[in-house]
Amino acid sequence: MDRRRNPRIAVQLPVQVWGMDAFGQPFTDPAVVTNLSSGGMVLQGIHRRVRTGEMLDVRMGNEKAQFRVIWIKPTGDLGLRSVTAANFMPSSALTHCSQAAAAC
Repeated sequence: MDRRRNPRIAVQLPVQVWGMDAFGQPFTDPAVVTNLSSGGMVLQGIHRRVRTGEMLDVRMGNEKAQFRVIWIKPTGDLGLRSVTAANFMPSSALTHCSQAAAAC
């Protein structure tokens, strides 16, 4: 049984990320969301050094939201927590998708 607060789904969604790197330099990079929930996401493909606690803006199509870096894996994956009310997918869609995936 999953003890997480929010249902999560595995995805491969291209996004645009911008923020400040660990050296205080602004950047804009493409990335891929590999895991998504109503409270956060996992990103792959950021080739800049960032620090935990940094704020990043993520744009998917016309939708934009702000996230805080919660963890960084040695592989470069970033765990992000949403800090804005806006999200890319409604929570009902995430619940439905995660339940359907669990049935497989």
